[in-house]
Amino acid sequence: MAVYETIRHGTPDFPLEVHETQAPIGFHLYPHLHAEFEFLVMARGSGILCVDGVSHRLTQGDGAFVNAQSIHLGIPDGTEPVSFYAIVFSPRIFGSLHNDAVTEKYVEPVIRRALRLPSVCTGGDGWQGEALRTAGELYALRGKSGDCAELEMKSRLFHLWAVLCAHGERVHEEGGKLDELRGVMELIDREYASHLTLADLAAAAHMSESHFCRSFSAVTHMTPFSYLQQVRIQKSCQYLKNSDLPVSRIALSCGFNDLSYYARRFRERIGCTPSEYRRDAVQEDYSRSGETPSRG
Repeated sequence: MAVYETIRHGTPDFPLEVHETQAPIGFHLYPHLHAEFEFLVMARGSGILCVDGVSHRLTQGDGAFVNAQSIHLGIPDGTEPVSFYAIVFSPRIFGSLHNDAVTEKYVEPVIRRALRLPSVCTGGDGWQGEALRTAGELYALRGKSGDCAELEMKSRLFHLWAVLCAHGERVHEEGGKLDELRGVMELIDREYASHLTLADLAAAAHMSESHFCRSFSAVTHMTPFSYLQQVRIQKSCQYLKNSDLPVSRIALSCGFNDLSYYARRFRERIGCTPSEYRRDAVQEDYSRSGETPSRG
């Protein structure tokens, strides 16, 4: 798990992407952030979306806005699978050759947290329903190509943004604690292989250890050590999929000095051994390519 998502969010010349997720029972979306805006719609089931320490329960048909650089995560709520789609788009999509009134009045203030857009939309005949219908139209256009496809998507996105901005709230610019916690998450993402202590992380946040632990857990719903371990496990998954390094070397390069401890924690979080994960990833890659893996 990288603090910044590695999923593609559009292309440099059209930075907008619609992602669809079919999540099994018990699925967790671990804490992360990205430089793009996101509008998420719950298509089936229910769940808890936590954004910068504030929790929102979403049921089928609800939508939620996630600001750029917001720490967010998803927690299961219920006993059925969940599906949702996310419209993820860079602030650059609103830009022109020069900063214009749209960027200055309706984009930059959102990034600075001076204009707070509605967190949740629940449908109905009013503006919330209009926002969700517009998001649905954008979702229906995903993958479309041909004449004017980008124009159609961008026009819906601008309309969705206008609806949200029209019902936003001007506030004093935020920062402080959340900025410090983002910095800690970025530190972990860079230095996950190092021997990071609680004292190191608290110092990076300019907090006492006890205050840091409370603040970090309130925003991420994880302890700092649990988050660090999750990052290390997910980093090791990338090595297992994309390299031929021995499992022992991967464990060491991801901050685990004890191979048996790494294997135990990997199984707890991923549900299989590192070797099984690598084997399944290779088989999946061959399946997509239509080839048969060699057995040597």
